[in-house]
Amino acid sequence: MIPLLSRFASIGLAGSMFVVWPFTTGCAHSAHSSALRGGAPVMLDEDGPHREGTNPNAPYLMAASATPQLAHRSDTYTSGVNPCDGKSLTVTEIEASVNGKFHAVKLAFDNDGLTPCRIGGYPAITLLDQTGTPVANLVVDRVTLSTMSAQLTPGPVPAVTTPKPDAQIVIAPRGQAWFEVGWSTGEGCPVVSRISVSAPGSSENLTVNHPLTVCEGRVQITTLHSDQDSD
Repeated sequence: MIPLLSRFASIGLAGSMFVVWPFTTGCAHSAHSSALRGGAPVMLDEDGPHREGTNPNAPYLMAASATPQLAHRSDTYTSGVNPCDGKSLTVTEIEASVNGKFHAVKLAFDNDGLTPCRIGGYPAITLLDQTGTPVANLVVDRVTLSTMSAQLTPGPVPAVTTPKPDAQIVIAPRGQAWFEVGWSTGEGCPVVSRISVSAPGSSENLTVNHPLTVCEGRVQITTLHSDQDSD
């Protein structure tokens, strides 16, 4: 027979266990939840890469706007602009350069019209003697601007490089697009009095008075450029 005091002690111990058990369960649940949350506040990175769902091994997803997009100048800058009319253009000499026997002159088409126009490619060129007759057996070499510049710099003459595809240039009213003409000079060579040029796609002949002598039976010409463009 169990003493009455022992019975009371057993009942009290069991009651205390029922009281303590909810607290221990709550602590365990709290610790588990804390572990799921990482135990620290979550910071939102709106500008950085994000993973898909909650999988830590999922690949990063970048916003579509993060990829830079390049716009083609020929599609944006020249769209809606009409080709230059040769009747609205004039030609002027704006610069001359010399390197030994190699000479070059920079000529420009000026837009005398009231609206912008576009132009590009290689002008047509003819060298005229004192009577206005084209110099016979003259070869015109189409070169790049870098080739022309290199020949105007002291040092070995580089080989002629292949020109790039034609680029379109927009000329504002009173604006201009320029090109260069180069040649080798010397004594006993044909004398030229004027340079006749036509804009690409135009039959209008424009002349510049520029006496020169051309040796080797050839001249070099660059494509059209603006001050914002390079070769």
